[in-house]
Amino acid sequence: MKVSLVYPGKRGSALEAALALHEISKAAGIDSQLVFSSDLERREKASSVYPDAKFFDFTSFSGISALKRELEGTIPFFTMVSPKLVPLYLAVPGPKALYFHASYDYSFSRPTFRDSALESVTGFLMRRSSAVFATQYPLAWQARLRFGVRADVMPHPTYSLVRQDFFKESREVKLPVADYFLSFGELDRPLKGNGVLTEAVSGTGIPVVYVGRSGQALANQKNSVHLNRWVSDAELFWLVRHSKAVILPYLVSSQFSGCLALAYKLGRPVIAPFSNSFQNYVAEGESGVFFEQGNWNDLREKMLSFDSAKITEKSVLAYDRRLGESLAKQIGAKLKALF
Repeated sequence: MKVSLVYPGKRGSALEAALALHEISKAAGIDSQLVFSSDLERREKASSVYPDAKFFDFTSFSGISALKRELEGTIPFFTMVSPKLVPLYLAVPGPKALYFHASYDYSFSRPTFRDSALESVTGFLMRRSSAVFATQYPLAWQARLRFGVRADVMPHPTYSLVRQDFFKESREVKLPVADYFLSFGELDRPLKGNGVLTEAVSGTGIPVVYVGRSGQALANQKNSVHLNRWVSDAELFWLVRHSKAVILPYLVSSQFSGCLALAYKLGRPVIAPFSNSFQNYVAEGESGVFFEQGNWNDLREKMLSFDSAKITEKSVLAYDRRLGESLAKQIGAKLKALF
């Protein structure tokens, strides 16, 4: 049996996760193919590095018909939740697997209309899937309590197995600061904890760079910079590679996130909250350091005392390889159980 790893997104780090799952599947002896949306913004690069990948229009009748034919005789494994999948789910009979790694915790903000709509779509897709996978146990319990669906746990993969050419791009970004800490991705979401980071560096002179679109400017001090736009892969890779460390100031325990996976892939350490989600994915003193979740004083101390000479690119990459191998075994076993 063949698995079709379907990524319907236009942008976002879930693309790298799909590529990692493809490599893990092949290493586990599973016949695997990549299926992407035709509006993928990184289509040129994806098709160059993975020339066997196939692209379809998820929004047209002809595109869905062609995609339905492509998926026949395979087990479709949908690597993210998207409204684009609704027509396809209605059209494609048989077993389907759904993988999700989003949090529905609104402790720090009210759900927007977009949040509520996406949650409705998530419930629709989960209830029509033969198997549902979450990246961590709290998310699996959310699936059960919110949608009445039993989800198994499949950890988020590292990017260590993704072909190196996918990350070779680099474009310098002119910055007024150096030796900076970096935070990127979905800056507007309060649960990401960038308010904690902003408070931590206030009045200290610690250089920090925020990357990503936000409704409000986060750089309100001389030592901080906010690139309030969507940056290209080449720019983001350069920013990560030249950072002192990537900061993950999350107020809500997140899964092994795409930000962390990219930091490791490019050899950069992280400063992460000590929580149920990160404690097994950060090696203190080898791939990063922990701080008390939500405690901006502790985060400030960890940033001030961070020693780049002790946590090196070599140690981060070595840890990433070991972690990637361990996670690949777990994920491969989960995928084999589908057949």
